[in-house]
Amino acid sequence: MTQKKLPPPLMRRLVGSLLRDYRERAGLEPGVAAKRIGWDSTRQGRIERGTYRVSAEDIRKMLKAYGIEDEEAVHEMSAASNEPPRSGWWASYMGRISDALLDFIVLESRSTKIQVQHPAIIPGLLQAPGYVREIFNNPLHPDNRELSGMLSAVRMARQEVLYRPGAPVQLHALISEAALLHRFPNNPTVMKDQLRKLAEDTQRPNITIQIVPSDVPAYTAANNQAMTIMSFRHPWPTTVSIDDSLGGSLLDDSIRVNALSVMFDAIADLALPADQSRDLINSHLEERF
Repeated sequence: MTQKKLPPPLMRRLVGSLLRDYRERAGLEPGVAAKRIGWDSTRQGRIERGTYRVSAEDIRKMLKAYGIEDEEAVHEMSAASNEPPRSGWWASYMGRISDALLDFIVLESRSTKIQVQHPAIIPGLLQAPGYVREIFNNPLHPDNRELSGMLSAVRMARQEVLYRPGAPVQLHALISEAALLHRFPNNPTVMKDQLRKLAEDTQRPNITIQIVPSDVPAYTAANNQAMTIMSFRHPWPTTVSIDDSLGGSLLDDSIRVNALSVMFDAIADLALPADQSRDLINSHLEERF
């Protein structure tokens, strides 16, 4: 049986992609750039594909060839390129969860700001433990019990970005009012715990929650899609995930990212302000429980 060949680690691939973008912005073909740096085009191509680790000195040479002086970028990219592939709490899940979900987790963990919009459920970073279990263990979910348990554990572990010492991620979440009305017939206390958690989260200085009311214009609902916009330190570009439970698909094309960012801001303008959203969450909690 042929063993599946693992792709290069995500951060090494991102370093290569960023170096390729710098080269293309300088108007250089790969062969011309390689000659200017003093190595062959094969090495250039493998670095840009993320196959090779690349040192700070080599990154500095490449950027100089492209007319760029940016020591902050050199430091960030060299550290990322040489980062051990099994660093982070997710290492034990490598090979057990999809590559798409693993890539999403790595990006999420490195984010400085996250904007998340979900038209149907509470976003994963704000889900209470019981809510997570019900989402993955419901009768309509096709996965087996073992996989459901693992995905539940992964989702809860992801929430560490909100509470990490010194630099918690700044989270802005847009949540449909319909998500506050969900029922779990086999465990009616789940939504009570979930609403209580949301109410508590609204008090955290790094979390902004806005509820999108059920009476927003129809075109808002038509353009709603589950997405996560992740922003990072320089020099990494903003990335959008079109979400699903197994990781979704990642977009970093600047035109599409900008369009989705504009859409997020438009929905946020139609959502209730943070203080009114907190009041609505508490109102649902008091009236129903």
